[in-house]
Amino acid sequence: MQGRSAAERIRKAIAVVNAVVDGAGDEEITPTEIAEAIRDCLELPETANVPNVRKFLGEALDATSDGMPADFVAMTLYAALGALQEGHLLN
Repeated sequence: MQGRSAAERIRKAIAVVNAVVDGAGDEEITPTEIAEAIRDCLELPETANVPNVRKFLGEALDATSDGMPADFVAMTLYAALGALQEGHLLN
C-alpha cells in the first residue's frame, strides 16, 4: 500500500525530530539529518497525490533550514501526516 509507505516515512521523520526535542540518545542529531528525513518524504510520489501533504513537508523543510525549534518542525510534520491520512480516507 503506497500511502502506508509515505505515512511510515513521515513517522520516521517525526521520530528524528522528536529525538531532538526529547534530547534522547547519546548522538546529536543535526539539522542536516532532519532535512534529509523530510526530503525522503518529499521524494515519494504518493505525497504529491494528496492535497497539502507536500505543502506541509515543504514548510517543515523550510523551518528546519531557518533554524526553527524542533517542536515546530514536528508539529508541521504531524500536519503532513494528518493530511495524508485524511486524503486516503477521502479516496
